[in-house]
Amino acid sequence: MNPIYSNNGQVVAWQDNQNIYQLNGSHIAVINGDNIYSHNGRHLGIFSNGLFRDQRGGAVAFISGATGGPILPICSIAPIAPIPSIPPIPSIPSIPPIPSIPSLGWGISWQQLINA
Repeated sequence: MNPIYSNNGQVVAWQDNQNIYQLNGSHIAVINGDNIYSHNGRHLGIFSNGLFRDQRGGAVAFISGATGGPILPICSIAPIAPIPSIPPIPSIPSIPPIPSIPSLGWGISWQQLINA
């Protein structure tokens, strides 16, 4: 699993292929193409070039190797990855909105994105 870092370089979640997990290993979202969806199929944001972006195009979080966004902070040492829970059967995803122009700045927090 790949750690997902916040704008201050702290690990906020984990990515395993198309699945996103909380720090404790519980499944919270899924990546479908470039789009991030909640369990109920609600569009949360965009994942592109290693950056998680909000609906307005602001960078929210990133994985190692991300490009095309704001200056990335120095990352903390990632904890040991948890044992991931079994992902639920995905809902039918909503139609994604037209993506905003990617910003070079930071957007909302990770928690705001996931709880949107």
